[in-house]
Amino acid sequence: MKKPVPLRNQSVMLALASLALMGVFPQSLLAQQQSSYKPPVDPAAAPPRVKAIVETINQRARELGLIAVSDDPEQAAFVRRRLNAQLTEDFGKLHSINVERIVPQSSGLSLDYKTLSDATADLKSRATRIKYNVPILQVVDKGEKIRYDENSDLASMLPELSRVISSFLGSPVFRLSSPNDAELRLKASRDLDGIIKLSETINRIAKRSTRATASN
Repeated sequence: MKKPVPLRNQSVMLALASLALMGVFPQSLLAQQQSSYKPPVDPAAAPPRVKAIVETINQRARELGLIAVSDDPEQAAFVRRRLNAQLTEDFGKLHSINVERIVPQSSGLSLDYKTLSDATADLKSRATRIKYNVPILQVVDKGEKIRYDENSDLASMLPELSRVISSFLGSPVFRLSSPNDAELRLKASRDLDGIIKLSETINRIAKRSTRATASN
């Protein structure tokens, strides 16, 4: 008959087992988090055009009093660096997705619905983040809301999406510093809304076409 293990020894064994588990699981969880996390692009490594856009955005926001003054300068500087890094990445991606995916698809003989679905989902996500992170683009628009028909032909919608992206990225509001740029800000805001809504519409069509192709 085995002797019962003393309570003290049981406690020691449990503690050793706990330490062993702590040595294994946090590392695996950390590895998973590190593999799934992708930090924003370093603003210093961004193309000059994108860096100029982000710098102008911040300058205009300060001139218009759209950036609140923080009581903690270090925290404010940290938040500003993170925001600038994310904006730099998002503006750069709008350009690269347009050039590398939308333009080739709009001029190709056949459409890759998976590519279009992924590209437009990314465009919508980044354009939406820009909309809510750039104060100078948060303007009141009393004009008619932009709408796109899901029954429209992708062959005509893709060139329009490319045009709106180019119009937004080429907006003078990202290059000029003028107190009378309300119309430019409104136009850029409308272009951004166009990117968001057109990307969403094309994404739905692409997903529907993918399902229809798979069922045949």
